[in-house]
Amino acid sequence: CALPRDGEMAARFGGFAAVCLGLMMVGACAAEAGGAHLLVQKAMLTNKHFAGSDVPVRYRIFNVGNGAAYDVQLEDEWSPEEFETVSGLSTGNWAKIPAGGNISHIVVVKAHTYGYKTTSAARVTFKQAPGSDETHVVHSNDLGLMPVLSVKDDDKSSNPHLAEWGLFLLAAVALVALPIVLLRPPAPSDSKKKVKSS
Repeated sequence: CALPRDGEMAARFGGFAAVCLGLMMVGACAAEAGGAHLLVQKAMLTNKHFAGSDVPVRYRIFNVGNGAAYDVQLEDEWSPEEFETVSGLSTGNWAKIPAGGNISHIVVVKAHTYGYKTTSAARVTFKQAPGSDETHVVHSNDLGLMPVLSVKDDDKSSNPHLAEWGLFLLAAVALVALPIVLLRPPAPSDSKKKVKSS
């Protein structure tokens, strides 16, 4: 398990802070307007995606308004030519999301081949009152182009790289041993001792 680099951690924190700030601003606007106001977030739960491997996708629906949202329906489309649904459904129905409440929904998909895959925004419909004829529509964020790596890339990233580590250790031992061998004082030889004694 690799720890994220400082740049990755800062980017994640910055993205999280931006989402929180956006939720607070929209929540403040929705509170003034009254009624339900939904925000939808679509996110991949893995950093790297490989062809033939499971990719969990999470949808989070936040009601930042003052009223409850009724008859909430989530719809998302995954191209059957590019993806296969492994578990879960890309649709969901909820009778009510109260003010200040949220719902999470997860679907697991699998890409058939490697390359850049296009994804679309999820669509959520809801009503302000039960039995109302007026339907409101909101969309999630779009994930854009999703890079899907090949199985060879997966093997490279999970390979322990024993040959590279062996060469590194050999070079490290050579760097430590070479100065010791070159800088040690010469030992007196036996022939010099014999000359002095005669």
